[in-house]
Amino acid sequence: METDTLQPLDRKVVAALLAHPRCRMSALAAAAGTSAPTVSRRLAWLFDRQLIRVISVVDQQRAGYGFAVFLRLRCVPGASQDVARAVAQWPECGYVSVVGGDLDCTAQLHVDSTQHLMELLNARLTKVRGVTGSSTAKIIRRFSTPHGWCGGLVPERALAALRSERLDHWSEDSSRQTRELDELDQSLVDLLTDDGRRTWRDLGAALAIQPATARRRVEALMTAGLLRLRTVVQPAVIGQPVVASLWLRVTPARLEAVGRTLAAHPNVLNIAATTGLTNLSGEIAVADDDALYSFLTEEVGRLPGVAAVDVSDGLQVIKRASLIYDADNPERIGDEVRAG
Repeated sequence: METDTLQPLDRKVVAALLAHPRCRMSALAAAAGTSAPTVSRRLAWLFDRQLIRVISVVDQQRAGYGFAVFLRLRCVPGASQDVARAVAQWPECGYVSVVGGDLDCTAQLHVDSTQHLMELLNARLTKVRGVTGSSTAKIIRRFSTPHGWCGGLVPERALAALRSERLDHWSEDSSRQTRELDELDQSLVDLLTDDGRRTWRDLGAALAIQPATARRRVEALMTAGLLRLRTVVQPAVIGQPVVASLWLRVTPARLEAVGRTLAAHPNVLNIAATTGLTNLSGEIAVADDDALYSFLTEEVGRLPGVAAVDVSDGLQVIKRASLIYDADNPERIGDEVRAG
């Protein structure tokens, strides 16, 4: 399916689901301005076409599972897509994209330790054919993530209503608890990883526990900030095909202010402070090049403390939220799921 044939109603439904991935049909219908049966039919069609998926994600740093890094790669001419697909197979990789500009590929990895990262760079990466150079930047603070992104397509009042019903943390400002998951917690998370909208009855039946127990455990994980839900979709599907990676160099004294300002922009999917020469990195999706130009000149360019900006055109996202996209239909989620 081509994205330009996606109905406006479908885009509204997807945007509402981005705002609240486990939202009730009636609330989704209210946000989209239609009926619950219509929403149910449209969602079934979107899920069947593999254009969207609702998943659960453990906040790995809060659960004590190491740290995240950006990996930037340069490749020999013509090798960038093969390199990106090779890196996408790593279980540590949650995101990888083929990009333009000064880079060829960019990825996000989650590792247990610096030793683990060294093993990836010195053992695995060196075996990937076509790589000519690499650099890493550790993510030290997240200002926004795709858990809170809905592309600015949901009116403010509807957005507030949807978010008010979420128990999981869509914002990076919420206080969270740090603890390890026990065996039952992990089993519930595993079941929700592939389908974050599974019912309490289904979860209980799968683990031979009461639905009420499943609900209590999952909601406790959400409230603690350990379990987060996310609707995964390529931005092009909801009418924002121009995707770019941002690499900013910001005066340290202004890093917090700039990070928070950009995080509040509705088209910013994620933004994080990192180590390295460029100390603020993220991703944006907009409708066209004019919108990207306006964002760079009117939003980023006017922020005090921004010393330099590098923009890498997103040519093709290979893996997003640990889901590998179909090679022949880059807007459809493939059948293979890799941990990341």
